[in-house]
Amino acid sequence: MTPSLRRFVAALCGFAIFSAISGLVLATPASAQNTSLKARAAPTAKSHVHKVPQPWVPNPSRDAYLIVDATSGRVLASDQPDEPRYPASLTKLMTLYLTFSALDSGKLALTDALPVSMNALNAPPTKMGMPPNGTVIVRDAVMGLVTRSANDAAVLLAEALGGTEENFAAMMTAKARQLGMSSTVYRNASGLPNPEQVTTARDMARLANALLRDFPHYYPVFSVLSYNYKGRPLANHNRMLASYAGADGMKTGYTNASGYNLVMSAVRDNRRLIGVVMGGNTAFQRDKLMAELMDQGFATAEAQNVSPWTSPHTPPTARYTAANFVAGLDPVGLSGFTKGEQTHALVPAGIAGSWVIQVGSFANSKAAQAALERASASLPASIRSHGAMTVDEVQVSDKTMHRARLTNLSQQDAIDGCKKLSQHKIYCSAMQVSAWTTTR
Repeated sequence: MTPSLRRFVAALCGFAIFSAISGLVLATPASAQNTSLKARAAPTAKSHVHKVPQPWVPNPSRDAYLIVDATSGRVLASDQPDEPRYPASLTKLMTLYLTFSALDSGKLALTDALPVSMNALNAPPTKMGMPPNGTVIVRDAVMGLVTRSANDAAVLLAEALGGTEENFAAMMTAKARQLGMSSTVYRNASGLPNPEQVTTARDMARLANALLRDFPHYYPVFSVLSYNYKGRPLANHNRMLASYAGADGMKTGYTNASGYNLVMSAVRDNRRLIGVVMGGNTAFQRDKLMAELMDQGFATAEAQNVSPWTSPHTPPTARYTAANFVAGLDPVGLSGFTKGEQTHALVPAGIAGSWVIQVGSFANSKAAQAALERASASLPASIRSHGAMTVDEVQVSDKTMHRARLTNLSQQDAIDGCKKLSQHKIYCSAMQVSAWTTTR
């Protein structure tokens, strides 16, 4: 064989070996991933194959959504409600469920000081900002989750209840099965990216319903727009609280892989709906779709004469109320409101002991003033003569909203006035002004 021929054969053999090795290298991640998913899938009572999406892919091309009536469970609108999605920070709803349960069982107290671990301190943003080598009380950690969606708070609570975040995630998955969330697997307490942490819109609706049903005494905390932690306001990421009439919770979520997610609940005409949207391309698109779906859902519920919302009673196991988290929140949770009334929240700054009727938050002051004038004209003269019409500005995340309120009312005037407005299809909140306030 001539030297040139030998060189050609050697080169050809080298290329073949390189191609074979390259093929093995490229194939390895997928096969290893499949093995990992099979090995670490959460145990269930019966064999069940989860349709787990491939990790780190862009959010799906189509939103998954589900709108249900909270009283009957009737589905009013849906698209891909059982398709797997990454929950992102919707995960924190389960972290809060287990935390609320621990509060009622006595395992935790609101004033317990939890030591800040290095895992909590080093959690990726978004964070509430914990002191190194310090402690954070349970109340602050819960409100950091609700408003700021703080990942450090999720780790802190997970370690307090599970010893480790991994153990807590197993507790979360077990509770999901108990609640009928058959397609949900948790691997962490925060929703930070993990290819095995999946859920569905239907499972998220089940979790939202469980929070409403099991913890009506804590649910109003989801309506808090801002919470003051060590002199710094933690603003709520859920813009629907300020922009959608009747909205009073629950949670947003986002990662690159999940897209923009939202679970919310709202009350209108004495009916409560739960909405889930997962995989939105932008926060604005997600919120716009949710508003449209909820509007359609309320119209459908009225057309189908869906049963009115029956407020759950505070369970005998309740050790605290929402007012123990934030002064001025309705102490009876969801049970103290009638047709058209809302629990929008953290009470506003002002004179201690006075009450207000809020008729909404608007993108511009003219719309707020128009809504306020319409509401005022619908009130009895005896109430209207006592109140003063005010429009003030508040910051919700990076957005300026204008609140329309009739202020300087007695408790009875505020409650009676809100009932009267509901008869005119004007949705409102009767709220007490507290001396204890936070920056919005």
